[in-house]
Amino acid sequence: MADQFSINTRRNRDTVVQRAPADIGSGCRPATVCDPEPESRRDLTWVDLINRYPSPHECLAAFVVSSAAEVIAGVKPANLIRILRRTLPCGRCMYQLWQEHGDDVMRDSALQVVTLRADDNGVSLLFYRPELLAKRLAGRTMQSFLLGYGYPQPLSLNAALTHLQKVCRDEDSPDEIGMFLGYPLKDVRGFISGSSRPWQGRCLWRVYGPPQRSLRLYQRFCAGRRAINRRMMAGNGPAALLLTL
Repeated sequence: MADQFSINTRRNRDTVVQRAPADIGSGCRPATVCDPEPESRRDLTWVDLINRYPSPHECLAAFVVSSAAEVIAGVKPANLIRILRRTLPCGRCMYQLWQEHGDDVMRDSALQVVTLRADDNGVSLLFYRPELLAKRLAGRTMQSFLLGYGYPQPLSLNAALTHLQKVCRDEDSPDEIGMFLGYPLKDVRGFISGSSRPWQGRCLWRVYGPPQRSLRLYQRFCAGRRAINRRMMAGNGPAALLLTL
């Protein structure tokens, strides 16, 4: 159960589903526009935004802010982003930008990042707010759930992330990742068990059982993402947004 950001130049709506993270592409060169759909037909995404930032550093910062918008907004503890080694038709490779400018973009940010998996195809990054993820990990339900997956007890933030890194060496998207991403326990357990049919409505992850609570959470995530992307569209620089969580 992982965040999946599906990117292409014709229909670039970020989605989240329960399988291995999707490809993350790149930004656009200053003279190239990625041809997104009209803004009135969908929520803003990073393709709408990075065309405003021609420099590689600002392009990467815009990508990070948009990809982790719900986390920056304070409504979600973490997002899992997969960046592939590939170049989009617009010319830039986000993987290369991350290797060259990632440390600088994240240096003074309250948003933190940990590499969960790196291979020949790309890198999987967990962007998180330490105070939010630590609070979620401190709950008895979370501690008990992760104990069943071999996580150390008592469970600190650093210990949990270290163990998750070890698990991700062998698995792209381990079952328990949904708990780190802020999904409801009932939905994570329902997905793992596979014993019941998921609710068939629209959401960012598979919902099991009564959908009301999950849908309220989904709406909070969407509202947080929209708010951060609109702040960038209004002229707030992505680098500044990373510093003012």
